Amino acid sequence: MPTRHQLTSVARALKTQLNGKAFLTLPRMDITELVRKTSGEDATRIKSGIASDLERAMLEQGIRCFPSLTETSTGDTVRIFHAGKLLGNLVDLLAHPSTESDRDLGAMLTKIKGKWDWSSGE
Repeated sequence: MPTRHQLTSVARALKTQLNGKAFLTLPRMDITELVRKTSGEDATRIKSGIASDLERAMLEQGIRCFPSLTETSTGDTVRIFHAGKLLGNLVDLLAHPSTESDRDLGAMLTKIKGKWDWSSGE
């Protein structure tokens, strides 16, 4: 089983691959291979425990994954992106619908359409 240090190394490697881009789309298997290479364990699989620990390490590096590693399996594709940035906020608004966040989603869509008020700081 990969150590906490090894999962942090994987998270850092993913952040490096992101390299200033808004997002990176990749097969989930690429992440599994990176975990295997980093840990030296050729048979490692990303099950729920490792997935949760890796996502925590990714968040600590300021990146996220969608869909979640805990919600995906080997043949799936995921996107890696910066946490707390425009895309991260949009993913949160869409993935966790709430009437309380409808106003925020509306404001986000207005921004995306290029019709926001630059002076408002939002």
